Amino acid sequence: MAEETIFTQELILQKKQAPMTDLNRLSEKELLEQVRKGNKDAFRVIVTRHMKPAYYVALGFLSNHQEALDVSQDAFIRAYRKRKSFDPQRPFFPWFYRLLRNLCLDYVKKYRRRDRTPLDENRILNEKEEDFELKRTMWKGIDELPFEHREIIILRYFRQMAYQEIAEMVGKPIGTVMSSLFYAKKKLREIIKKYMGSE
Repeated sequence: MAEETIFTQELILQKKQAPMTDLNRLSEKELLEQVRKGNKDAFRVIVTRHMKPAYYVALGFLSNHQEALDVSQDAFIRAYRKRKSFDPQRPFFPWFYRLLRNLCLDYVKKYRRRDRTPLDENRILNEKEEDFELKRTMWKGIDELPFEHREIIILRYFRQMAYQEIAEMVGKPIGTVMSSLFYAKKKLREIIKKYMGSE
């Protein structure tokens, strides 16, 4: 367990070692077959490919930079421990997403605090000065959504997933996904309007 933690910390946070060139050429299916056999370099490539989207998914759920880093790192550690349950015939991220989502849910239930750092203080949205206020307001709105609505917004607009893909991710019928997205957007507009009107 300690060895896996050190390995993953180096992999995700320090990124000292570059993946082997020949492994980079492998398909995800081939990499997952190697991971199932315990090949850490193959897992390093998998993590490198999915590290950024994993972080942003966690950030959308947790609304805090450090918490998103910690939980997404923990998700990769657990994914490696559960490598025997990988199905190399299927894409990695949907399987990994369910693991990450559950960790985010657990984190919210156990550790959510009032003193957490808001998204707008993390300086991740500061790409253009003129857009900052709108982005800050949008993130405030997303942060106030119920978890299930926030999830749909993240998958649709942050991951650009099709309705069918989202349905497979969350395990719900496509009609339910479309209905949830409709109500999530409606609620988000109401929240944003409240903030914009108060400024």
